[in-house]
Amino acid sequence: MPNLFLKDEAINKAPAIVGFEIARFLQKAGKAKVSIFDVMNHFKRETWFSSNSFFYGLVFLYTVGLVDFEEPYLVIRHED
Repeated sequence: MPNLFLKDEAINKAPAIVGFEIARFLQKAGKAKVSIFDVMNHFKRETWFSSNSFFYGLVFLYTVGLVDFEEPYLVIRHED
C-alpha cells in the first residue's frame, strides 16, 4: 500500500482519522459485534465517505488490533 498516506489528501479522509471515527461509532454502539452494514449505513452520508476511505479505515483498525472480522460483523477486540 504505497499510497496509504498522501500529503495531497484531505486529512479527514486519512485512514487513521476514518478509523478513529469508526472506532468511536463502535464504542458508542456498546456491543461486542456490530454489522458492517450498520456501520456503512451510519457513515454513508459523511463528507469523507468513499469506499476506499472506509476500507482503509477498517484496515487501519485491524492492523493496530482494535477490530477483527467475523463475516458480516466487526468484532471489537478487548485486551485480556
